[in-house]
Amino acid sequence: MKWSALLLIITLSACKSKGPVCIINASDIGKGGNGKLIILKDSGNKITAMYDAGWDSLKGGAYIFYPNQQLKSYTFYQSRVAVYNETYDDQGHLVHTQGSPMVDRVINELGLDSAYVQVYFYSVIKTYQQLNIKINNNAAVNYILRNDTSYSNMKSITFGITTSDLTRINMYSRIKYFDNCTEIEHILSDSLFLLKDPHIEPAPPRVK
Repeated sequence: MKWSALLLIITLSACKSKGPVCIINASDIGKGGNGKLIILKDSGNKITAMYDAGWDSLKGGAYIFYPNQQLKSYTFYQSRVAVYNETYDDQGHLVHTQGSPMVDRVINELGLDSAYVQVYFYSVIKTYQQLNIKINNNAAVNYILRNDTSYSNMKSITFGITTSDLTRINMYSRIKYFDNCTEIEHILSDSLFLLKDPHIEPAPPRVK
């Protein structure tokens, strides 16, 4: 038996006015690639794209670059559907975002009385504080994000919960992150309501 979301929270899509220049190039992306990036190059040996291994058939990130190897866009996919995107102009301005940098959340049951939760955050030019999680009426718990080993430039956290005698889970999460380019602090928060069901869906967070 698995836990499924009763409520999906709508993600945000926005066109950005031109702010500060954020120069992100292929070498910057490669540093956070965990050695698992698929790299495509043109005839001049310039990097045109990078992909997390397996992104096309399952999920993961795709990076597209301008001819000067400066980042043009990043998109995270789930089952080939784009759930998060950042797009930059050729001068390095962030001109469009869609979705939330909390790109994925996975909840799997272990036996009949426990489950584990995995949460993933895209981390390029972002500094995250601790993830605050409150489940039902229990006290809130803070979790420190770690560098993820499955996806490039990703922070993640895995934690367990006891599900014995539970038919419903109300999970509330909140995290602050600092945009290192714009020097603006953001808050991601969501409320996820779960019940036991054979199918499970992630609920994207609201961006404040």
